[in-house]
Amino acid sequence: MTPHGEKLDAAARNPKCGDDDRALLVEARHVYGEWIENMRRLATTGGERVQQMTKALNNYKDTLEVELIARRGSAFMKRQRGQLKLDNSILEEFLIHLVHPNVIRGLPEDLELTVGPTRAFMSLSFTPVDLSGLGGPPRVTIKTKDQDFVIGKNIHYRFSPEADFPVEKTTAGSLSGCGGAPFRGRSAVASGSCPF
Repeated sequence: MTPHGEKLDAAARNPKCGDDDRALLVEARHVYGEWIENMRRLATTGGERVQQMTKALNNYKDTLEVELIARRGSAFMKRQRGQLKLDNSILEEFLIHLVHPNVIRGLPEDLELTVGPTRAFMSLSFTPVDLSGLGGPPRVTIKTKDQDFVIGKNIHYRFSPEADFPVEKTTAGSLSGCGGAPFRGRSAVASGSCPF
């Protein structure tokens, strides 16, 4: 799934959403699918591609926000548009599609990135139980923060109080994105699980 697609689906499952709004959201999901497919089919590159993607974005936003929600949505739908994060999630998803080799010149096709909303590294600290713990494998505490949009990479680490990293005195792990879209090559597909 993707950020905006998930928000549309969640809005349709909302128990406060009436049948008319649910039908409207099904229509919105269809228009959303067309928007995504139109961006995927683009054969252009660079600035021309960004212009075409932006035009498709604006057409989709106008259709969703004006034609569907403002003109046909119930009072609940109009009030809840911001609460359901339908507006913000459109841009979050659009940013994911901008991370593409036909937009970003020189983007390596074999570089696996995490792109999109994810939990990201905030800080790292060492938390020994007592002073004698400083001589053993370090206890690592990692703090993370949810971010709306990230272009990131998994980072692996190894810490030890000894320069030769003996196994019995070494802590190893990785800082990974959680829930963003793994990007490899030409497309981004949202998925993922969180190891933290």
